[in-house]
Amino acid sequence: MLSAGLAACAVVLATSAARPAPAPTVMVLVAAREVPAGAVLADGDVRPARVPVEAAQPGAIASPSDALGRRVAAGLVTGEALTASRLVPRAAVDGLPPGRVALHVVAADPASVDLLPVGATARVYPVAGGAPLAVGARVLAVDPLVAPGGVLLAGESAPRGVVLSLTVAEADAVLRGHGALDGPVTVTVVGTG
Repeated sequence: MLSAGLAACAVVLATSAARPAPAPTVMVLVAAREVPAGAVLADGDVRPARVPVEAAQPGAIASPSDALGRRVAAGLVTGEALTASRLVPRAAVDGLPPGRVALHVVAADPASVDLLPVGATARVYPVAGGAPLAVGARVLAVDPLVAPGGVLLAGESAPRGVVLSLTVAEADAVLRGHGALDGPVTVTVVGTG
């Protein structure tokens, strides 16, 4: 009887040792119900779900704050993982702190725009030179050179610019100091970090 019990324990231990460890998982958001294209995501539209790491789609969204309030670019079916590519991009001004404004400026040197990544801090100078008009500007968006689909939007010397987050006083200084009353606000923008 004792040997039969030991044999049964040995079989159980051998079986559990041979069983592979569970695959690692990651938390993602999935559609809790069908969501039509153009709808703005609300609380009941998404739910968290665990999926194997290997099955997680590129750009999968895990945090509700990254999804709620965003517009769906293409319809979602129940259980479909939510990815950044399925949502309409947020506007550059979303989440702008109080007391700051967004201002589009054209860079005096169009090639310099490629040196200003989104999130960088920049200084803004008048084209003619002189004291900075803004020192703590944050780059919110960069004018693209190529549109989705590969269409060239501008030549190397065509005007390009950036959207900057500025204090109201800095925006006023830039608008006063760019040297023209009409047309685009053309300035020299220098990345600082």
